Amino acid sequence: MTPLLLPILADPRTGGKLVLEDAVYESEAIVAGRLVAEDGAAYPIVRGIPRFLPPGLAASVKSFGDEWNYFNFTDFKPQWLSHTVRNTFGSTDAFRDKIVVDAGGGSGAQSLWILESGARHVIMLELSHSVDDVVQRNIDSRRWRNFDLIQCSIDTPPLAPRSIDGIVMCHNVIQHTPSVERTARALFDLVKPGGEFVFNCYAKNDVGVLRWVRWHLIYVPLREVLRRMPFRVIVAYARLMAYLNLIPGLGLMLNKLLLCAQGDVPFVPGEGTFDRWRRRFKACSLNTMDAFGSHAFQHHKTDGEIQALVRDLQPDVAKVGNFDDYFRRPQPIGIALRVFK
Repeated sequence: MTPLLLPILADPRTGGKLVLEDAVYESEAIVAGRLVAEDGAAYPIVRGIPRFLPPGLAASVKSFGDEWNYFNFTDFKPQWLSHTVRNTFGSTDAFRDKIVVDAGGGSGAQSLWILESGARHVIMLELSHSVDDVVQRNIDSRRWRNFDLIQCSIDTPPLAPRSIDGIVMCHNVIQHTPSVERTARALFDLVKPGGEFVFNCYAKNDVGVLRWVRWHLIYVPLREVLRRMPFRVIVAYARLMAYLNLIPGLGLMLNKLLLCAQGDVPFVPGEGTFDRWRRRFKACSLNTMDAFGSHAFQHHKTDGEIQALVRDLQPDVAKVGNFDDYFRRPQPIGIALRVFK
């Protein structure tokens, strides 16, 4: 935990100030201690990570911790650059010299790429146990002294209101919280005037007979069955679908029926056929696991619901970036809304 973080930490229950006690330092970093609220409630710092664990809620995302520890995400930088960055920001210059909050950072891969893009400081928020495994493998805190990791729920982030003058980013995560609307408001509250909140949410598209059938009679029942299965069973299903996905024609059909999810896999210059197959296999395995995993919350929102949420956050549509493109169909892959304050 770096000195930058301490002044902006806040009690997630009340928003009140926290006092550092029993601190243990290594160089300038705080590696142990506790953060004490005004009413005496204490939050530990373990392995340099402030821990704000709501009772019982961490269990709702255990499958995500298992998923990221197993699959990681580091091979997906081409997708991140081609989809998330290009269609949302235009280029990685958007991160340069900014403080960026990566809300729901998962494996830490996105936080790492933002650091590599020249961010001034990155604060990653993550509830699952990936903070003690894959994140440590991906981000070397001895190299990246401008990185902080907080274990917490992103719907009650332990940061002071209006404390972030850069970017609060929640990409492909907000649908996995108990309430999309509550989480969006909590994250937007962190933004200072001039900063921005960037988010997207899984879309619900069941309009039309074929879409209704594949959504309500295939995807929803199958997920209800699979998400109750042990982790190894869901992984086996995801890997089987990923192998079948490589078969021409069959893979397209499986994706159209929502039995698996590969997503777009951009071409890499000079890449051989086997390497591309390998990346397609990994993409389909991870995205299928994500679609059918045992995490407790997976909301899908209609365009109207997201538009209403955006109006609630920022009534001035001139301060909402990507608004028209986000609601265009087909939607640009990886695009997110940029809500400025």
